[in-house]
Amino acid sequence: MIHVSHFVGISGVGGVQRNFSEYINNKSKSELDDGLSHKIYTLGTVDQCYKFLVEVDVHDIRKLKNLFSLILDIVSRKKIVHFYNNLTSLKVAILLLFLPVHKIILHERGAIWNSSSVRIPLLRFVAWKASLILANSNATKIMLEKRLNIYSKKIRVLHNGIDTTIKCKGKSKYDYTQLFRVGFIGRLDTPKGVHVLVDAMRYLVNDNVELTIVGDGVLKNFLKERAKGINHISFVGRVENPYSFLNDFDLLVVPSIREPLGNVCLEAGLCKVPVLASNVDGIPEIIKDGITGELMDATEEVSINTLRGAVPVPEFVVDPVTRELCIPKQIDPSLLAIKILELSADSEKLKCYADKLHDEVIKYFNINRYSTELHMIYREIISL
Repeated sequence: MIHVSHFVGISGVGGVQRNFSEYINNKSKSELDDGLSHKIYTLGTVDQCYKFLVEVDVHDIRKLKNLFSLILDIVSRKKIVHFYNNLTSLKVAILLLFLPVHKIILHERGAIWNSSSVRIPLLRFVAWKASLILANSNATKIMLEKRLNIYSKKIRVLHNGIDTTIKCKGKSKYDYTQLFRVGFIGRLDTPKGVHVLVDAMRYLVNDNVELTIVGDGVLKNFLKERAKGINHISFVGRVENPYSFLNDFDLLVVPSIREPLGNVCLEAGLCKVPVLASNVDGIPEIIKDGITGELMDATEEVSINTLRGAVPVPEFVVDPVTRELCIPKQIDPSLLAIKILELSADSEKLKCYADKLHDEVIKYFNINRYSTELHMIYREIISL
C-alpha cells in the first residue's frame, strides 16, 4: 500500500480545487483497489461547492494535532506528501527548512507567475528539497526552468484532467441571427484580463452581442464601474456549477494576461462551446489556433493598475512561440471586438471548433488519464 498525503487549499473556488476534488471522486468511483491510500490536509475550511462522493477526512492544520500529523508524514520515508501550488508558500518553506524530508512532490499550478524576483532564492531552496516538481503545462515547466534555474529532469509535466462523465448537454444549434451570447467564467482578478473584454463591448454596442461575466473577485466593483453605459453586459457573480452557464454561451472568451493552462477551456470543450483566447502561456496547449478554437496575440500594454488585494500583473509570461519569458501584455480590445463579430457570422466554423475541442477533451484531458499518470508517478517516488 502506498500512502499519499495531499496538502491542498480547498477553501475557495478555482481550477486547483476543482481538479483535486474530481480526482478524489474519480478514484472513489473507478479505482477502489489501486494500492494507494489517501489523506487530505488543508488550511482552513472546505468550500461548500466541493462534494466528496465517499467519506474522506479533511484535516485542518490549524489544529495542532493535524499539524503534527502532517509533520510526521513529511519526515516519513514511507509516505509521499503532495503539495498543491505551495512552491511559493512561506509557511511551507519554513516547514521544509527545519525538517528532514524524503518523498515530497510540489505541484506547481501557476503560483510561480505571481512571485517577485526577490523571492527566487527561497523558491530555489524549496524546489531543491522536493523529490519531484509537477507542472500543469509545458509553459509552467518553462517558467520553472528559466526563472528558478531548476534542472529540467526534476520537473514532470502533468496536464490537468476533468471529469468527462459530467452531463453537459452541449449546444443543439448554432444560429446567431438574433443574439450572440459571449461569456466569461473565472476569477475577477487582474491576470484574467476581464477588463479587456468589457472594453471590447464598447465597440459592439450597436450589434446583437451580449456578454455575461460569471465569477467573483476583488475587481468586481471596478469592472461594474467600467461597464457603465454598456447595456448588454451582465454580472452573475460566483457560481458552484460552471456547466450550467456554459450551456448558454455561443462563445467563451478567455482574455487572460497570464494563464498557466486554462481549465475553463477544458470545461467549455466538454460542453461543445467554442473558445476564443489569448495566445499566452499554457492556453495553446489546449486551444490549437484554427483547429480547436482561435487565439489572439497580446500586443498592447496592460491598461489596468493593480488594485488593493488584487493579484499583480506578473513580471513575466511565457511566449508560446519562442518559449522564452517576455513582458506581459493584453489583447487589443478593438481587435477583440472585430474577432467576436467575425466569429458570430460563421456558425459553421464555430461548430467545427467546438466539436474538435470536445474530442480533444474526451480523448486526452480527462480525469482518468490524469489519475493514471499521477499514480505512475507515485509509484516511481515511493521506490526512490
